[in-house]
Amino acid sequence: MWAKTVTGNFAKVIHGLNANQLTDQVIQRSKRMILDTLGVGLLGTSTEVFHKVAQYSKIYSSDLSSTIWGHLDFRLPPLYAAFVNGVAVHSMDFDDTWHPATHPSGAVLPALIALSEAFPQKKKISGLDLLLAFNVGIEVQGRLLHFSREARNIPRRFHPPAVVGTMGSAAACAKLLALDQLEHALAIAASYAGAPLANAATQIKPLHVGNAAKNGLEAACLALQGLQGNKQILDMESGMGAFYTDYNPQTLPTLQSYPWLLDQQDVAIKRFPAHLATHWVADAASSVRRKLVERSESLLPIDKIEKVILKVPEVKYVNRPSPASEHEARHSFQFVACSALLDGSMSVQSFASENIHRPALRELLCKTQLEHPPDNTPSFDSLYCQVSITLRDGSTISDGCTTFYGHWRKPLEKEDLEKKFQSNTLDILPTEAMEGIIETVYNLEKVEDCSVLSTFLSGQSARALSEKLRFL
Repeated sequence: MWAKTVTGNFAKVIHGLNANQLTDQVIQRSKRMILDTLGVGLLGTSTEVFHKVAQYSKIYSSDLSSTIWGHLDFRLPPLYAAFVNGVAVHSMDFDDTWHPATHPSGAVLPALIALSEAFPQKKKISGLDLLLAFNVGIEVQGRLLHFSREARNIPRRFHPPAVVGTMGSAAACAKLLALDQLEHALAIAASYAGAPLANAATQIKPLHVGNAAKNGLEAACLALQGLQGNKQILDMESGMGAFYTDYNPQTLPTLQSYPWLLDQQDVAIKRFPAHLATHWVADAASSVRRKLVERSESLLPIDKIEKVILKVPEVKYVNRPSPASEHEARHSFQFVACSALLDGSMSVQSFASENIHRPALRELLCKTQLEHPPDNTPSFDSLYCQVSITLRDGSTISDGCTTFYGHWRKPLEKEDLEKKFQSNTLDILPTEAMEGIIETVYNLEKVEDCSVLSTFLSGQSARALSEKLRFL
């Protein structure tokens, strides 16, 4: 019998989805997302915000424990492993971004990996189980975002992963638990959802993703215990509709030839750790620098620059004329433009304190202005950037970017995705563990027991490698 409510429909369809319905393209795209998320999460374990939340989480203990990525002898209860690893994923704003706007993977993958380690030894979670649950979590986020036209633009009031990410995490964990009553998991998750955008560009923003992972897992576990909520949470204006002024929920497609959103819309994978909108700015500014250096036949002639104009969409929380911290710099059109003009490209090191506060950058920031053309809408699918430099002699040098390398219209090549992962994990894991993760993820649909992934994530290598080879 077909469900009478949108929430009931979600529960019925998600319960009926199986791994055979995953298309080749969905599997390949989700494996890229998983590899990238693990890489940025491992790199994120070196950040100050990670160390603070990890230290805090040590006060919790239980008979069950899950791996803290990048740490051989540090485990936490599954809820707090999901939280700490989720914070690590978003600690540098280096994780993937989707359209409509959210960071889909960081809210789901840490919860699933932590949960998979909590299952009894006799109940192995396969790579296909993980892939299916992961894609359920991604799918739920995408469907909820499509219930609102407002959600298609860069957010203004709340951070989407804290809302749809929490719901996606709950759905993914419920799928892995084979939970019948998904309606209750979603209802519980909705009461955990939300985080104001005012905390963007601070150490708190990574907690939004960590909390989404943890709270979604907790919602599924509470539903498993029989805790009940409103079974129409997706249908009501006072339910998920509370987050959107134009909320219009729809039922999911039928199970027959199910059309996954990830098949239709790929994610953007970042080349440097900053807000996605700054990636257009970086490519445009790098192009302008090349023209300027060719013309002057020397290093960037800052003393000859009169002003720098950036034509970008109006996104208030990425308009930061004088960022004082790495988190503010990651959310600054101006900082990324000036850094790319000075250095020719952006990297992890661009956001080191000595680079943020160098005199040449500060001088260039003082000459930088933003303009917001009416046609430049704040959507990751349509925005563009133009960078123009006016020199003291009155001449102007300009260039623009409509699609940066790494955007879903121009995805990273496999070789560059692997280079990003290897660079991110080089100082965190032994080489064998790093290579083991790459091989495991690329063969995930063949892995009989995905706990081997956690073994590699902890930094174990030689013993785990021999175990893994038996699984493939």
